[in-house]
Amino acid sequence: MTTTTHETDRLSWTALGVRMGFTSEQPQRDEILAAIDRMNWVETPARPHYLDSQAVRAIVNAVFHHRRDQLHLVGSAQLNGGRQLIGLEDSLGTRSYVLDLDAEAIYVLAEFAHPLTRRQRNRVA
Repeated sequence: MTTTTHETDRLSWTALGVRMGFTSEQPQRDEILAAIDRMNWVETPARPHYLDSQAVRAIVNAVFHHRRDQLHLVGSAQLNGGRQLIGLEDSLGTRSYVLDLDAEAIYVLAEFAHPLTRRQRNRVA
């Protein structure tokens, strides 16, 4: 098991990621959390190439409600199997993580700056 700096009461794994089997088991979640710890973050408006795919752009637009001006930092880290994890941080410090699978992308995790109640942790997409 990987030790990370992430507090579980600030994390909300998405129902879609769990149902599709990308984050349903602890080793999968540990791999993602370890990738977040390795992530290189850059300030926007720099437009990293990993935000260019149509699937990733669609998720960025949905998460930020077409308000790209709220996107403060972006980051990426490689996962096993050639997959890539993309991090998006808004101006309030909330981070959203997208699993980029080339032709498709899955919103898998939200990380909040403040602790969440159990009910709030289960409400992310």
